[in-house]
Amino acid sequence: MIETIKLHIKNYWLSYILSFAGIYFLINRGSYTFLDLIDLFIHEPGHLIFGLFGEFVQFLGGTLMQIILPIGVGLVFLFKGQKYLSQIFFFWLGHNFINISVYVDDANKMKLRIIGGAHDWNWILNKVGMIEYAEEIGYMFVGLAVLSFIVMFFIPYFLRDYENSD
Repeated sequence: MIETIKLHIKNYWLSYILSFAGIYFLINRGSYTFLDLIDLFIHEPGHLIFGLFGEFVQFLGGTLMQIILPIGVGLVFLFKGQKYLSQIFFFWLGHNFINISVYVDDANKMKLRIIGGAHDWNWILNKVGMIEYAEEIGYMFVGLAVLSFIVMFFIPYFLRDYENSD
């Protein structure tokens, strides 16, 4: 019994730490932290990169970059069997989803300070005629954050056979 507990702690210690951090970010959704600054540095170049594909994709590009970068790197580490690094990137993906949820929710409130003048999600949701659903769409991103945190938590379980094969 003690050995089982020790093994569980050995395999899941980062899962618990990052889960508590994820809960903190969910509870304090909308509070600005250092991670939000990192998210912003990923978001803004996304507009330039995805601007090559037209105006709509350019507005969506910041959000796309916030999703593609952490999930892409997280999946690379996951397939390489790098448990801790993949957990960190799936945690960061969840944090990005929380960050995005705040931005989407603000689309019709327009209270956030915006860099560059245009509010991406106000423009996007107006373009597709869904501005009145900004809050609900924002909560969809909260759900994706929770899903990312759940995946992050169970990565040691997914990689248990990989570790045992060494």
